[in-house]
Amino acid sequence: MLVTLKRDPIFALTIPGKVQSYLACSRPVIAALDGEDSRVVEEAGAGFTCPAEYPKSRAKIVLAVSKMTVDDRKKMALQGRAFFEKNFESRMLLDRLERWLFELCKEDK
Repeated sequence: MLVTLKRDPIFALTIPGKVQSYLACSRPVIAALDGEDSRVVEEAGAGFTCPAEYPKSRAKIVLAVSKMTVDDRKKMALQGRAFFEKNFESRMLLDRLERWLFELCKEDK
C-alpha cells in the first residue's frame, strides 16, 4: 500500500488515517512522508519509508519491494497489524484515555 504526503511541517506532526488503515489491514506500507508518519512505519517494521516529494527514492523502494519474497512481505504486514493492535486499536485507545482522565482527576484532589 502506498501513502504519500506533501512536504509540509504540519504533515510531519500527524499520522494520516491511511497509515493506520493499512496497518490494520495487514498490508506492507510504502510511505513517502516525513516525521511521525515515517517513524510509525519504521518502528512497526511494516514497510519502507522515504522523504516526501522524493520520487526517485520512492521508485527504488517500489522496485525493492517487488523483488521481496511473498513471505517477507507477509512478515512486514503481520508486524504492521501487531503494531496497530498495540498502539491504535480503538478499545485500547479508549482505555488509555480513560486511565489518563482518572489520573488527572486524582491529581486535582
